[in-house]
Amino acid sequence: KGVHPRFAIGESTIPQTSQLIQLIAREHGIPELEILGSPEKIRQHVTPSCGIKRIFGFAYHNEGREHDPTEAHQFGNHWRDENHLFRQDIDSWLFTVAMKYGCSVLQGASIESVDIDDDGVAVVADEKRYTGQYIIDGNGIRSILAEHLDLREKPCGFRTNTRTLFTHMMGVREFEDVAPSKMSNPWKVGTLHHIFRRGWFWVIPFNNWEGATNPLVSVGLTLDADAWPQDSDLTAEEEFEGFLQRFPSVGKQFEDAQAVRPWVRAPKIQHSSTRTIGKRFTLLSHTAGFIDPLFSRGLISTMDHIRDLVPLLRGALADGDFSEERFEPLDVKQKASFSFADKIVSAAYASWDDFELWNLWLRYWAIGVHAAESNLGSVMLMGRHSTFQPVDAPIFSAFEPEGYRQMFGAGHAALMDYDDGKATREEDAERLRAALDGQDIPIPLPDGRTGHEWAMKNPLCRDIFLGPEPNHERWLMGRVDAHLELDTASVS
Repeated sequence: KGVHPRFAIGESTIPQTSQLIQLIAREHGIPELEILGSPEKIRQHVTPSCGIKRIFGFAYHNEGREHDPTEAHQFGNHWRDENHLFRQDIDSWLFTVAMKYGCSVLQGASIESVDIDDDGVAVVADEKRYTGQYIIDGNGIRSILAEHLDLREKPCGFRTNTRTLFTHMMGVREFEDVAPSKMSNPWKVGTLHHIFRRGWFWVIPFNNWEGATNPLVSVGLTLDADAWPQDSDLTAEEEFEGFLQRFPSVGKQFEDAQAVRPWVRAPKIQHSSTRTIGKRFTLLSHTAGFIDPLFSRGLISTMDHIRDLVPLLRGALADGDFSEERFEPLDVKQKASFSFADKIVSAAYASWDDFELWNLWLRYWAIGVHAAESNLGSVMLMGRHSTFQPVDAPIFSAFEPEGYRQMFGAGHAALMDYDDGKATREEDAERLRAALDGQDIPIPLPDGRTGHEWAMKNPLCRDIFLGPEPNHERWLMGRVDAHLELDTASVS
């Protein structure tokens, strides 16, 4: 029933997101998609309403205490900024691009029925019948096909069990103005995650570059539903305010903030499906399943699925073979992607019980994502001359590095033992360190700089901004963050 422009979540990208979008653009001759990989091109060709993402920022908090600036992390690089997408503008523009390439559109329609048989598909909307050869459902959790074909897993098959509330705000202060920071970049130039026991806030500014015209900031609070059950007597805004009072540094950031749109509150955000493909249909990633916005994996999964779907669908349209067997690899890969996301997110929530656990587990994410981005960048730049060789049975990406599955599996098992009460925090931390040290994962950089692989593993390296020569020189000398150097002896 929706029409563009409209509000949507999925606002924060990481390099792998933009790389996959640009790869799709090149593979299928859609130059407009190349624009979405660059904040500058978006401002020039689409809209000035988006923000930039130079860093992935994490600030850890203990209830009732001011933020300790040593308990924080930043990851980023100096080669390219990512995006904070103001989705209503971006999606509206993409909608017109689709029309330019020949898509027939129908907005504000109410779908009444879906019929699928051996000869094709038919959708009835507003008493009119539309036919085709294949149907792709991108409706998200309210999927027409999932409901019609009874595809939802009941109960949901994921370990992660979280709920969320979110809105857009004005007047959100910059965190570096209310709390001391030891980081090399200001928090405002990226996505800021305020982490605490079994929950987190997100802060995604659209106004964080010189000349920005959009004063809004995307704000949300996501919680482990078992650790923080919803109080039905409170509104979403009242609940948000209550958590601000628990964490004084975060509260200061929102002292002058005002919501500019109604709060959205979802008591459970996970959903999963028994099948993601079938006779003449597929469910796009966000429709087939969803875990949690942590680590910004949603758009990556969608782009991965589109890259895999398009050649299969083109082949089916050419030879008329729409058999489920042809599309079966999509189902296998999507479910593997959901499984990885569920594992890395549920383990993160468990690790937030203690900063040292989180300080170790976060590195499993950082190593995997940076290595995959590096390998994908090599393929995009060098093509068939790239030295990257895909691994057998990847756990999360066709571009992941050799050895990552083993490292991740050992670390994840350790945190699940802790979460299940089978290991102490100290025992778990030791296992996490051992698994990190047990694999050497290469992360080649564009200019050949080194030292960052050591920093990624070292618990006293928390400001990891790749590219600037002094940073890599320090890491090559075995030096940790300057404000943590006095603690080096404790990990030597």
